[in-house]
Amino acid sequence: MLPKEHLVHCDPKVFTQAFNHVPHEVSHSLAANPLFQLPAIAKLAQKVAARENPHYPTGDIYVEQGDPDTPTRMNLSNWANDNITTVVEDIEKGKTWIILKHIEREPQYQQIFEHCICDLLDLAGTEIVKNIKWFESILFITSPNRVTKYHIDRECSWLLQIQGNKDIHLFDRADKEVLPDEELERYWIANNRFSAVYRPQYESRAIVHHLQPGTGVHIPVNTPHWLQNGNDVSVSVGINFQFHEHAWDNLFKANYYLRRAGLIPTPPGNNIFTDRLKRRAYTAVQEIQRTIKGLPSIPENEARKEYHRIVQLLASRQMDGRFLES
Repeated sequence: MLPKEHLVHCDPKVFTQAFNHVPHEVSHSLAANPLFQLPAIAKLAQKVAARENPHYPTGDIYVEQGDPDTPTRMNLSNWANDNITTVVEDIEKGKTWIILKHIEREPQYQQIFEHCICDLLDLAGTEIVKNIKWFESILFITSPNRVTKYHIDRECSWLLQIQGNKDIHLFDRADKEVLPDEELERYWIANNRFSAVYRPQYESRAIVHHLQPGTGVHIPVNTPHWLQNGNDVSVSVGINFQFHEHAWDNLFKANYYLRRAGLIPTPPGNNIFTDRLKRRAYTAVQEIQRTIKGLPSIPENEARKEYHRIVQLLASRQMDGRFLES
């Protein structure tokens, strides 16, 4: 059973009103944990890079250097074998961005991750568990003054600042001048996080959160944002919920194909009945395709196994005995 002390903190009323709708600040107690200091992170990176069964086909580690507009992706096998001195030098003096994905798969980080997830579900309400496909924890390590380009993500996330300072510029996803439906549809079809186009004329509409160790921010699904790192190395942890396709992205995929057929689809949220019909229709087509290919509806990968562990932990906290595993 997880300890009762919370690692992630937020006013319950603010959380309930804003969850997956509006960005808002949270606080956390991870900044002093030695597992998130550079010596431990270097060892973690080697383990993530060496995985024989990564979650993502391209691997669970992403490293790029140089200008964000023309980055160079590093040779991960060589990078994973570098000693910590080289890694620290590169981070402190270079223009490097490192992403370590699904760090909860490593034993030392699993309990921290599960504790954070249960804290968030205490606030969000356990009924959302049935809409979640899997949970994930990501570690971001960024060189001083580096910019992370404007983009959107498929995950409902919390970005927790561990080391260094950074500014995150967050936009309203409901603002169609900032984020047109056509861009969202292309994003969900291609899964390209940079499908969203930054428009400098709307920068004044951004809400800027100044993150420092012990603070964090909630980023709802598809919320456009970009980040400016401070003068020091930044270490941040992302705690993510990834929802089932039928809960979010199938609606945008259906609209994408309707638009390609020459129709003008109703924007999501304008008509609940139409949204439900399109979502169900596309989900049914998807299930038929999976059946023909002999694929399970939800692959039983490591993330799904972790999902089941989370459900059991929630039950052990005696939050709600009616958990629905999907």
